[in-house]
Amino acid sequence: MKHAYSLFLLVFFALLSLPGRGQQAEKLVSGNFSHLPFEQFASQVEAQAAVRFYFDPAAVDSLFVTLQVQQQPVRAVLQQALQNSKFRFAIDDENRVFVFSGAAIDPALAADFYTPRAVTSSAAASDEPVAAETGRSRYVSASEYKVYEIGGAGSGAGKVTLAGHIREQKSGEPVIGASIYSESPNIGASTDQFGYYSLTLPAGRYDLKIRGVGIKNTKRQVVLRGDGKLEIEVEEDIVQLKEVVIEAEKDKNVSGMQMGLEKLDIKTMRQVPTAFGETDILRVILTLPGVKSVGEGSTGLNVRGGATDQNLILFNDATIYNPSHLFGFFRLQPRHSAGRGAVQERHSG
Repeated sequence: MKHAYSLFLLVFFALLSLPGRGQQAEKLVSGNFSHLPFEQFASQVEAQAAVRFYFDPAAVDSLFVTLQVQQQPVRAVLQQALQNSKFRFAIDDENRVFVFSGAAIDPALAADFYTPRAVTSSAAASDEPVAAETGRSRYVSASEYKVYEIGGAGSGAGKVTLAGHIREQKSGEPVIGASIYSESPNIGASTDQFGYYSLTLPAGRYDLKIRGVGIKNTKRQVVLRGDGKLEIEVEEDIVQLKEVVIEAEKDKNVSGMQMGLEKLDIKTMRQVPTAFGETDILRVILTLPGVKSVGEGSTGLNVRGGATDQNLILFNDATIYNPSHLFGFFRLQPRHSAGRGAVQERHSG
């Protein structure tokens, strides 16, 4: 009898040591992590504990974990792994681990998160009677994840009218010309100069799309049971333009110190009058300073006091000994000219 009583007490205390109903024993983590990338570290912790990591792989690509733990809770392991970094973590009720940088956050939603925010009569800016006087429901909508119920539970079916204003969230300015519409059925409306809209739809649930110039595309989820008002606040859309850099050979005097260099482009050459055919590059060269013609009826050139036989003329890097041609029927595009009495040319096509 004494042994039976001892066995009963042993079983009783063993049952007391077990987790209560609805409680789940926290799994512990063990391991020797040596300069391990955080993504691999998270995978190993997930394999040991019933948790799920959520993070941006690009943000933690330079984070490595060096740690040795033995049978420790997940929260204690993460505190040691992230204590010397800019990252923080939060664990919600469903054992989801969020790793982020910046200020601390609380993953639990507020108790009144899904409760629409009603507008008081003092905050209502409209020429129509407020909800307290008309019996209509009137809410301010700033989130596209909430579901707004418009109209009372006892409202009849049929077509109902949803009206309100669309305003910019920070400044409170009305958004002019914004579109608010439903895709099924395809019914929509636009805001006037005061940001006011009026939309008539059959009773039911809708995803109202909102589009406009200068605002971010968004939507509102509504359940229409009767006539009501929905004041919509949207975020401003600021488009950042990419940098535009305009430069024109700003480092030419640094990369090259060649003196007496003259360049001609096709646009400049076409401004010179021609008699027949195409532009004569040799006649265009005569317009440059320091270049003179030998005489009328001749194509010889004297460059900065040099003689005609001192000129070097290249055509596709080949020396041209007789550059004379008739009436410009053949065009030569200059590549560059350098030095006294030197002219180099390249064929353009």
